[in-house]
Amino acid sequence: MRFRESASLFSFIFISITLISCMIVSAVCLPIYNRAFADGLSQEQISASMGSRKADLLIKTIPPVVTTETLQLSKQKPIIEFRLFDSNSNKSFSHVNYFITIDKNGKVLLSDWFHSHNGDLGIRIIPANSSKMNLSGEQEPLVGGYIGSLDKPVIAEGPIFINGGLYHFTVRVGTVDCDTCILPAEQQHLYSSWLSIGSVLNSQVTLSDKQIPVKVISYYDKLKNFAFDNKTMQMQFTMPFNWNIKRINNTNIFVHQEVYVPKSNTFTSTGSFIGKVNGVDVSKQIVVDNSNPGRDVIHVMLPKDSVLKIADQVNGNKQQTIHSGTEKIMSFELQPSPKAATTGNMSMSMGSMGSMSSGSASR
Repeated sequence: MRFRESASLFSFIFISITLISCMIVSAVCLPIYNRAFADGLSQEQISASMGSRKADLLIKTIPPVVTTETLQLSKQKPIIEFRLFDSNSNKSFSHVNYFITIDKNGKVLLSDWFHSHNGDLGIRIIPANSSKMNLSGEQEPLVGGYIGSLDKPVIAEGPIFINGGLYHFTVRVGTVDCDTCILPAEQQHLYSSWLSIGSVLNSQVTLSDKQIPVKVISYYDKLKNFAFDNKTMQMQFTMPFNWNIKRINNTNIFVHQEVYVPKSNTFTSTGSFIGKVNGVDVSKQIVVDNSNPGRDVIHVMLPKDSVLKIADQVNGNKQQTIHSGTEKIMSFELQPSPKAATTGNMSMSMGSMGSMSSGSASR
């Protein structure tokens, strides 16, 4: 922490001891505070309260569509927005001190203090193959939090968003209204959210003796084991997945996969699909977006109740969880339905997909 030399000894001791002891995430402190959990695609709005006021935290990526492909080919540098606000009035809290931790698969990638004068914090992510994060930006004088806004975000360069899948954001709010207005312990919230970076898998399939490029995007975890049988027209792919029932029950989960296929072809000609996940029929959770004249996009969307149904069967048949040793997986099978689609054209974007999970939780 960095302090002005003019700060009094009392302020130094009071701020340091109170904030450090009450806000650093630890197993000892967690039971003391209210906890709000969320997880989603490109954004989450996590509801909580702070005394008599609502204290919702919006966490979102700007732009909403971020994939390993856009990051690498377009050199995309997305902004993560953190906005603490009263959802009853839609008014942001001011002078918010955030302690933010970002991890992936249990590995902490960033953990530091951030400050927003108007409650709307921006952190620009610059993915880099490095061992640690480098933060740059102005720092407020008391706690040393990096000051950021959407117009002038904190720059965070390092190993965030190098790989696709879910990133875990843990946010503790320590002050609101003024820089030294430290919240009582019972009003400090640990907000937990998971945001998705699309993991892109590009492949070629043979249709009518022609090589057709196919792109599959997973907004949950890295895709593996892509295969296509041009006789049965069945497409298969897998991704790692934790089938623990307790974990799934404790959160609201939403699994989203997209398959991009150029028009016109025999794979998407019927406009509808039969799908299975670990052997369980999920055909009702498949939607085809055929609004683009150049391509069809097949969306496989599994809400929590569908994931729980599959988990029940997977846990009842342990062999379904095994692949390449002991790795637990979610396996997808997709093939054209002999019946023509009756739902018609449907136009969607990742922005609308992300809104499906706003105010809910996942992973």
